[in-house]
Amino acid sequence: MKQGPWLFYLILVAGIQMVGLERPANAQTPGFVSSLLGKPVDWNGSPSDLFSANLNFPTRYPDLSNEPWMRLDPSDPSQRNAYFQAVLAYGLSSFVSDISGACPRTSPEWFHVPWLTFSVGNTSADLAAGKIGSGREPICGLTQERPAPIGFLHAKQTRRVQSWAVGSMNQVGGYLLGRVWRDRSATDISETTFPRGTFVVKFLFTEATTVEVPYLVGAPEWDANVYRVVDGSTRETKRMRLVQIDFSIRDPRFDAQTGWVFGTFMFFNDSGSPPRDWTTKLVPVGLMWGNDPGQTSRPHFREQVLEPSVMALRDQGQVFDLSKRTTFGWLDRVNGPLDNPVSSCLSCHATAQVHKLRIIKHFLTPTLQPGQNTDPNRMLWFRNIPPGTPFTFSATELALIDQGRPSLVREDWTSALMADFVSTDYSLQLRMAIENARFHALQGAPNVLDSLIPPTKERLPTGGARERLFEDFRREAERIERSGELE
Repeated sequence: MKQGPWLFYLILVAGIQMVGLERPANAQTPGFVSSLLGKPVDWNGSPSDLFSANLNFPTRYPDLSNEPWMRLDPSDPSQRNAYFQAVLAYGLSSFVSDISGACPRTSPEWFHVPWLTFSVGNTSADLAAGKIGSGREPICGLTQERPAPIGFLHAKQTRRVQSWAVGSMNQVGGYLLGRVWRDRSATDISETTFPRGTFVVKFLFTEATTVEVPYLVGAPEWDANVYRVVDGSTRETKRMRLVQIDFSIRDPRFDAQTGWVFGTFMFFNDSGSPPRDWTTKLVPVGLMWGNDPGQTSRPHFREQVLEPSVMALRDQGQVFDLSKRTTFGWLDRVNGPLDNPVSSCLSCHATAQVHKLRIIKHFLTPTLQPGQNTDPNRMLWFRNIPPGTPFTFSATELALIDQGRPSLVREDWTSALMADFVSTDYSLQLRMAIENARFHALQGAPNVLDSLIPPTKERLPTGGARERLFEDFRREAERIERSGELE
């Protein structure tokens, strides 16, 4: 019998049946624990101080229309400073106390995305052995982000360094998470558009020292059980320093663009000594409510603002090694210092989506065929995608995309496949969580297929096809798709 999509489909059907079984929620389901790792042996804290994910999602949410960050207009320069301050105050309220010395408890009205406890492709055997890829570490709940290449943070940064982050959503966002996982033994994607007033905040940390990145003197420092080296497999507890704070807000005032406002702060202290109040050294990088489609020059941007003070720091070489990096996002679109400069906050997150049933490839940043990497083609990633709308291409545009080598795990895009894409509304964490839940079910699917196929039909191959499938699973685990600004 010919191998190919049928094999993937049978395994997917088996996985979906496994996910959808009527059974009581298991407290030890890999997606609904705080971390799959226990107290690190090289950490002196108490087990009671380990990260505790808030997965008790609300069944209703408050009207936040009178919050300052919903009344102040970020597109109005005269209101922008007050807007930044309101956003920062609200974002910091996601913790019960100051974050400067260690990671405090999450406030009870803020919630975490489940199923970020391991990487796509980690097998049950991996999880049992403590191999969880980019999954949540146990001390502060950080998940692995894109490492910072040499010079991306400062000229003195002469090695690649790890980046880790923890994010949470307010009650409005938490409500939607509760809708997706109203049954913890299944994932319901019939409702994936976030309500008005959703606020997401993410705190990003680096393993870089203050010698490598001098402007981080006095930044909040947390212990975290991360990898010994970039791309390593052995974990150890390290001191991590806050680099940036990201936020995103579902704001219908900007539905004509994307329906969201994204923004970033970075920690910058050039005094050489710790400040009395670390928050005074948080510098707004910028914010955006649209991608400025078709625009290739910053002076023509009208749907975002990169703060002049931050551009001055960059131009003076105080932030980046200018021989390695000269822009924040593509053509100086808004992005944080840890983020990929070929993208932007909104353009990356606009690609957040899943297929109704299948597991698809993702193209978070411009991925074009040789000879097609032109500004007009790259603009396919800088469209204004309405909230809750999938990121797709026309048939002509799809021909420009480099889909990479074939995979038994992820499907190439086709026009027919794109018709069944479901947006996760600018949330890459929600997209990853849904995929992790699916992959976890699929890991066991080959073991139950024989019970699903009638005895008179051909059995699932036990040789090369099965091995190729699991090799693709292993490759996905090694690829480690990280939450946030990916790839």
